Formats: sequence, C-alpha cells, structure tokens
Amino acid sequence: MNLSLRPAVILAILLGLLLPATLNGYLSIRTELQQAENYMQQDHERLVDILVLGMQEPLWNLAPESGKPLLESVMSDQRVVRIVVNDASLGIFLSSDKPERRKGQLSSLSHLVSKQGNVIGNVTLELDDGLATENIRNKLRQYLVAVVLQVVFSLGLILFLLNSRVLRPLQRLTKQAGQLASHQLDQPFLWQREDEIGQLGSALERNRLALKDMIGALEQKNLQLEADLMSRRQIESALRVSEDRMRRLVESTRLIPWDARPEEWRFTYVGPQAEQLLGYPLSEWYSEGFLTSYLHPDDRHFAYPLFADVHEPGQIYEFECRLLAASGKEVWVQISASCDLDPNGLPHLQGFLFDISSRRANEIQLENYRNHLEEVVEERSRELATTKHELEILINILTQDLRTPLRTVEGFNQVLLEDYQDQLDNNARNYLQRIRSSISSMSSRIDDLLMLQQFLATEIRPQEINLSLMAQDIMDEITMLQPDRAKDINISEALSAEADPKLIRIALYNLLENAWKFSQHCDVIKITFSQTLVNGQRVFYVADEGVGFNMAQAKQLFTPFYRLHSQSQYSGNGIGLTATQRIISRHGGRIWAKSTPNEGTIFYFTLPSSPEISLNF
Repeated sequence: MNLSLRPAVILAILLGLLLPATLNGYLSIRTELQQAENYMQQDHERLVDILVLGMQEPLWNLAPESGKPLLESVMSDQRVVRIVVNDASLGIFLSSDKPERRKGQLSSLSHLVSKQGNVIGNVTLELDDGLATENIRNKLRQYLVAVVLQVVFSLGLILFLLNSRVLRPLQRLTKQAGQLASHQLDQPFLWQREDEIGQLGSALERNRLALKDMIGALEQKNLQLEADLMSRRQIESALRVSEDRMRRLVESTRLIPWDARPEEWRFTYVGPQAEQLLGYPLSEWYSEGFLTSYLHPDDRHFAYPLFADVHEPGQIYEFECRLLAASGKEVWVQISASCDLDPNGLPHLQGFLFDISSRRANEIQLENYRNHLEEVVEERSRELATTKHELEILINILTQDLRTPLRTVEGFNQVLLEDYQDQLDNNARNYLQRIRSSISSMSSRIDDLLMLQQFLATEIRPQEINLSLMAQDIMDEITMLQPDRAKDINISEALSAEADPKLIRIALYNLLENAWKFSQHCDVIKITFSQTLVNGQRVFYVADEGVGFNMAQAKQLFTPFYRLHSQSQYSGNGIGLTATQRIISRHGGRIWAKSTPNEGTIFYFTLPSSPEISLNF
C-alpha cells in the first residue's frame, strides 16, 4: 500500500490514539461487566436466602398472610421479576410477578425450605440484569464521546502542526527541487527556518548555486567542443571522401587488396572482390587460419616464407598458388606482398591478389596438348565446326525462315486492319484478329525454343543452396496476387542441394506455379514441398490436390508445347515443364510425376547433394 505523507501520518496518529484508548476502554468495561455479574449473583443468593428463612414459619403454619410482607419487601427491589413460594404438599403458596421489569437476561435460582429436618417447600426467584447492563451502556457511551472528542481535538491540532511545519515546507522543497531538475536556476531559494527542513532548504540553495556555476562552465566547454567537432567533421569528411575515392579506385580493378597478420595467418582486410573469387563471404576470409584451410596443400610451401619466416621491413614477396573455392574448384592466384612494421613494432603484411586461373588453365592446357597438338586441334575444330553449323542452321531458321515471314504476315495484317477498316465486315475483322493472335502465339513459341536452347548452352555454376528458403520466397511471389485465398502451404525445413541457383529457381517456380494454377477450383489450396527416400536416394517432391491428369498422358508431359488441359481452362504455353525437365537433366538429375484425375499430382525430382548435408525425414 503506497500512501502519501499526509494520509500516512494521519493514519499513524489515529492508530496511536485509538488503539490504546480502545484497548483500555474494552478492559475497563469488561472488568465492570464481570463485577456487575458477581454482584448480581451475590444479591440473588442473598435474596433467596432471606426468602427461605422468612418463609419457614408461614409455610409451617400454613399462614400466607404472614409471608406477604417479606414477599413485597423483596419485590421492592427493581431487579426482581418474579417470586414463587411452593408448599411441598399444596403447590403454590405465594407468588408475585412483574413482567414489565424484564429488560435484560433473566437468571432463576431455587432453594428448598426445611424446618425440623423436613422439607416443607421451596422458593424460586427470577432476577433481571437489565439495570446493571443499562448502567454499563451509559458508561460506554460517555467513554466513546470522550474518546471521539479527544481524537477530533488531537487530529485538528496535529493537522495544523503537520501542514504548517512539515507538509507546506516539503511542498516548497519539492517545487524547488523540480526547478533544479528543469534548470530554472535564476530564482534563489530563501529559507528563514533553523530546523531540519530549513537546513535542507539552505543545502538546496547551495546546490542551486553550484549547479548554476557548473552549467555555465559546461556551456562554455560545449561551445568549444562544438567548434572542435565541426572542425573535426570537416577533416573527417575530407578524409572519408579521399578514402572512398581510393577504395573505389582499387576495388573497381581485378586486383584484390589485402592486409594480414603473419603470425596469425589471418587477413585483417580483404577487398570485396574476394567474395566473387572463391565464393566465401568476407567474414570467412577474416577468420583465423583462413589460408591454412583454403590454401591448396601442395602450394603451402609457397606461403611459408611469407607468413612464417622473419620479415625485414620493405621486403617484397611474390608467388603463384592455388586456393580452394566454395564450389570445390581450384583457383590460381598470384600473390604479391610487402612487409612493414605497425606502431607496436609487429610485422604487418599488405599486398594484392590477382586471379590468374584463365592464364594457368591455358598454360596447363597448352602443356597437355603439347604432345598431340595436331590431333586435339583437328578434333576440336570438327566439334566447333559442327556445333557452329548446327547453331547457324537453328538461328537462320528462327530468325529468317520463321521470324521474317511472320513479321511480313503481321505487317500485312496490320495494314488491312488500318487501311481497310471501314471496308471489312465483322467476320473479316475477326479473322484478321485470329491471324494476329496466331502470329503472336507462333512468335512466343519461337522465343520458348530459344529459351530452351539457352538452357542447353548456359554454363552450370553449382553451389549449395537452401531450397526451403527459395520455395518459400517463390510461394510468397505466387500468392501475392491472391492474398485472401484460403491456402495450406507446407514447406519442409533444411532442404538443400548442390545446384545452380538461377536455373533451379526457374524449375522450382514452374512446379510450384503449376501446383497453384491447377488447384484453383479447390476451396483450400494445399501444396507440399518436401523430400523422401526412393531406393536409398534422396528425392524432392511437389504435391498438390488439384485437377490431376491421366497417367496415360505422362509420357508426353515434358514434350514442348504439349498441353494436358485446354487454353480456355488454364493459361500457359506448354513450355514450363519442358524447361524444368531440361534444367533437372543439366544437373544430372531426373524428374517424373504421379497423378490421379481430380485427386492431385506429385512431381518428383532428384538433384546432387553436398556430402555435408544432413537429411531430415
């Protein structure tokens, strides 16, 4: 419970006043109540004894009138409610009852009346404690009134002293502390009191003066620092511009600059061209022992003089060696370096890397061809001539024998539409539009054929890729146009393969797009991309629950321009699966499908896997 100062002080005072008074009053009233009960009991016994003694003679002589004076005398006590005197033989001898005296609890007491050893009757007396209780209640009311008056007077006096001596000075201190926090330091804090709060106010005034002096000094220093920082920014800006100019100049060349610590076999700087050289991120180049891991084992003796021997400042090193790329290929580089000493006196290497793979490959090839140069030249010449002839024939067919007539027909078709528009009826114009559509379709097929030819000619650049992330990115792109469509996309995690990322993306896009396209009639589009084992070999698959097809048509599934469904039902040119099959084949894999009409389709395909990839099924 969080209370402010005023409620907390008032609550403490009330508890301090009321708790002792309440406890004292309770104990006092409890004592008086106990004493009243004792007196009542003693009086009850005494009155009954008086009646027993006084009723012996009347009961013995059977003379009720002689007992009435005693009965009336006892009944004069306002506490007595009822008296009954019974004869042992005759029953009620005398009785008196005043029920109007009942105000509290009744207590009844009976004694036997004996004479000469014989029981001649009994006496019963009922006594009411109402008067005693009423007296105690009156005392309690008086006590409560006295306590309330005491509390009210004390509370008023305490509140007056609390406000005048504590709360108002504390509010003033709080206000002045807020002025210090908001740097309002011009108005002085004046205190005329000599008590603790006055001393605290005086200390606050001293703090104000000290803080004002400190802020003034800091403002002067800040002005000086701002001037210094502005000058430093100008210098840093000029240095940054010069450094950026030099960096761009160096990094725009094929030379890869580098710095290194020879004792750690670790690069401290490598130009960004290094990522393209070996396929490793720059963070990998900066790791300790990079050269020991990725320098070809047979060429490490070239690097030992550079990184292991004692260096002389200004000494120049230059050698050629092989580095191991991320794809597993060997990359020939020429390394040139010079040694300098850093401010701590430690040797520091800096130099350049230059990719000489092409030159070394040519040298090795020339060396291999040295003994049978004529045979190799002749064989390569025939292969080149054949390939060139086939390509020329294909290009001539596509560019001249097909495209030129198509453009001519399209041109005349456009002339007819533009020059004879008013002379043609609707049927003629419809026929011309159909001719134009057919020309466009034929041109599109020619482009698709050229695309297939490019797939065959494109160089495969395999690297380890995450198919799961690629598939998720493709599905995000496909579903972007239908964000509200109900879908259940299940893509397994950690699906990886060794393949060309650009070509594999085209193949995977065609499979996932077909799965989405041929599931449009479903209430919920369900697509799964995962992997399984077939005869111990890892196989990827894309599954949907779409329209499916008859397996009798599976042999023609990858035929160029072959369509299992009509153009009016589903868009497409029938080249996507053909391109996918060519890409998978170029990677050394294969692709096949299983389907049932109206129950869905599953496309399976294989790809080479990295030896370090772990399969999770």
